[in-house]
Amino acid sequence: MRKEDKTTMFNNKFKEVIENLEKNIKNKKDLEYVKTLVTDLALTYLEELGKLEEVYDKKVTICEERLEDLEQTMEKIDNEIYEDEDSDLEPINCPYCNTKFLIEFDNTNTEVRCPDCRNIIELDWENFEDDN
Repeated sequence: MRKEDKTTMFNNKFKEVIENLEKNIKNKKDLEYVKTLVTDLALTYLEELGKLEEVYDKKVTICEERLEDLEQTMEKIDNEIYEDEDSDLEPINCPYCNTKFLIEFDNTNTEVRCPDCRNIIELDWENFEDDN
């Protein structure tokens, strides 16, 4: 709910309470006394709400700044991880179960185990690009 809507709603309720007091309290002195108390109470309430809103806004700003910092840090980490991985990893397609996965390039390795079906796949690095 927007702040203007809340203010309008509060003002309408306040007017309703004052009108109700005016209808039900016949003694003018008592009426003025009660209206003063109700008005003071309402103003105190609004002042405290304003203070809480300021604190809330500051905390939201701090959280947004921290989130932005975290997102930047995560992006840097992500770039570092995948930048290195992309250059060293080669795609493999398992001939048994058709699972696609990545392995680190190492032409001394002659075989790899499929992570899904667990079958051994023979590697031929010389024809690797032709096979994929």
